[in-house]
Amino acid sequence: MSSQALTARTLAAIADSQQGINAFLYIDREGAMNAAREADVRRRMGKPLSMFDGLTCAVKDNIDVAGMPTSNGLGYGDTAPLAREDAPVVARLRAAGVIILGKLNMHEVALGATNDNPHWGRCENPLRAGYTPGGSSGGSGAAVAAGLCAFALGTDTMGSVRIPASYCGVAGLKPGREGLTTAGVTRLCRQLDTVGPLARSARDLRELWPILNGTANNQVPPARRTDLGSVRWAVLEDCAGVGVEEGISEAFRDLAKRLPGAGHVPLNFSAIDFSAIRRAGLLLCEAEANVTFSAERQRQPQLFSEQLRGLMQWGAERSAPELVQASDKVQAAGDWLRQQLQNVDFLLTPTAPQTAFPFEQAVPVNQANLTSVANMAGLPAISIPLGDSAEGLPFGLQVIGAVGSEVALLAISVALQEWLAEHDLAVTA
Repeated sequence: MSSQALTARTLAAIADSQQGINAFLYIDREGAMNAAREADVRRRMGKPLSMFDGLTCAVKDNIDVAGMPTSNGLGYGDTAPLAREDAPVVARLRAAGVIILGKLNMHEVALGATNDNPHWGRCENPLRAGYTPGGSSGGSGAAVAAGLCAFALGTDTMGSVRIPASYCGVAGLKPGREGLTTAGVTRLCRQLDTVGPLARSARDLRELWPILNGTANNQVPPARRTDLGSVRWAVLEDCAGVGVEEGISEAFRDLAKRLPGAGHVPLNFSAIDFSAIRRAGLLLCEAEANVTFSAERQRQPQLFSEQLRGLMQWGAERSAPELVQASDKVQAAGDWLRQQLQNVDFLLTPTAPQTAFPFEQAVPVNQANLTSVANMAGLPAISIPLGDSAEGLPFGLQVIGAVGSEVALLAISVALQEWLAEHDLAVTA
């Protein structure tokens, strides 16, 4: 199929899905079709820019795309400022021939994990109407799961790529702190923020990674399939202690019991006070959001929901000692996690303690417990699909690697996903 035909079909699917899923905030139909025509010309000449030339991507609306609005999920309507240039991660995709379809729905300023946006409307989970796709990159997870793009970009501060990946049954990568540049991205918390891709599988993410991090021209071809039997695993032991739903716990325990490896080290998270570090991480986000958006909040308060204004005001009223103490708690949690990985290769946990839930349900307080610690440690982490609940909702497996291990993490995740399929372990819990 030509890129033009594929892109036209995708744009039609997006239009049909907007009333039900509402994944997109802005669609660049003309730009996408022009890029598709150019991709077809290159392919006819035998000069594609990359293996992704002519494929489609969509971008979370806190990441700049030249000529497109960056609303950060705020109530701009059609008055959002247009980005003057691409964020570097977007520029690298364009240089590889990737077609940028538009901007994706998100939780307001990325400060939340349901994607129940008061200005643009809820982004629905394509697998279950009335259920959250997760957040804050909910539009990214929903768009990939619904087949509205080949892959998407999101941001992850405490789990905002991996939680939507888990809830929507796709794969999502949070690189390490230095893994990808965050230039051209509206920051929520500099201590925790990352940019990350979502795709249908870990294999797609592995192929995409060299383009995103700018090493596509000097990558060695991937080696033969990674041997899981040589891996030293750390495995979360106390699923009940962190409130993981029983169906997810059962599937995770079955995986841990049958997974080959050079050793399985049980890891107990009881040393972590999740309530304290969760509050500390959120406080840093609230305080920094107040600084980032203070001018706009003064000039155009109507852009912000009452709830968001309250969160930002709370951050504004915190003292310097309180913010330092919060930063210290986050740093200590990260130090602890890095220490646990010193004598193993990878850590396995469920991605989230629960599956997607109805918008009307209160957000579980432990939603980001297992994901946020990787941000605090600055470590790369990925979510791949593990199984489905008895209600038919997907849940993910999180794999956390050491600093700078993105290539190895992606390779092991591809092998894991293939092993799960071969051993019929990606099953209903």
